[in-house]
Amino acid sequence: MTTVFAFVAGIAGFAYFVMIAAATKQHFAPGKYPVGMMMISVLSLIGISAFMAFAFLWTLQYLPLVLILIAAAFALFLWAARHSRNRKLSLAFANELQIDGIVKSGPWQYVRHPFYVSYILFWMACAIGTMHLVSVIVFATLLFVYIYSAIREEKSLMTSRHGDDYVSYRNHTGFLFPKLSTRVS
Repeated sequence: MTTVFAFVAGIAGFAYFVMIAAATKQHFAPGKYPVGMMMISVLSLIGISAFMAFAFLWTLQYLPLVLILIAAAFALFLWAARHSRNRKLSLAFANELQIDGIVKSGPWQYVRHPFYVSYILFWMACAIGTMHLVSVIVFATLLFVYIYSAIREEKSLMTSRHGDDYVSYRNHTGFLFPKLSTRVS
């Protein structure tokens, strides 16, 4: 039974990886591929390779938790994509913000960076599942990179033409975790 769950986790992990790779090309504003995104891509390839090796060749640990985290990452990503599909979003580490407004529906009602939260959940699942130093380093590095990128994006947003709207939104919405006290309406 564990082998079946490991196979399912491997397929789900690969499907999530393909989905986010395709979304990077299709969903976000086109432009030059920033160096930060190249770093994310290299780390992601290393991370998914390690996860796939453990899923199909060796043994994954904590399979129920891994499957729950991957399912949560999938669900959050698809929810965020649904609510931003007609919006222009900038790629991480883009030199210029290329947005057409602040997205406040769907998961953006609760957190300001739902795509990053989705990625973090996925890489956490990979690290927990493999319990291997490479996966833990990939997760920890990407966690830092996503937080750094989110902070950088927020600084740009606050000085953009959407700055006042963003500051108001920011006061009511959590960074990576929902604020329990208030919610954007």
